[in-house]
Amino acid sequence: MDASELPGKAIFVKLNEYKDILELVDELKNKLDLARTTLDKIKGLKAEEDTELELWQNSIKEIESKIGYIDKTLMEPDTGM
Repeated sequence: MDASELPGKAIFVKLNEYKDILELVDELKNKLDLARTTLDKIKGLKAEEDTELELWQNSIKEIESKIGYIDKTLMEPDTGM
């Protein structure tokens, strides 16, 4: 029989076991806080990475545009001479 089968009933455990359980719960809370902090850092790094990638993409588009202009200019016949 486990605790879910006894809703509202008191469960008795030894004091040292209770203290161990409290320590484990505290440790779990600390690990959860660490995981949340790590996830927040990862989200921040991802945002920075996304910004950097967007800048690179814009630079590539600008370079492609300039190369297209140069290519078009070089391929046009010179009508001025």
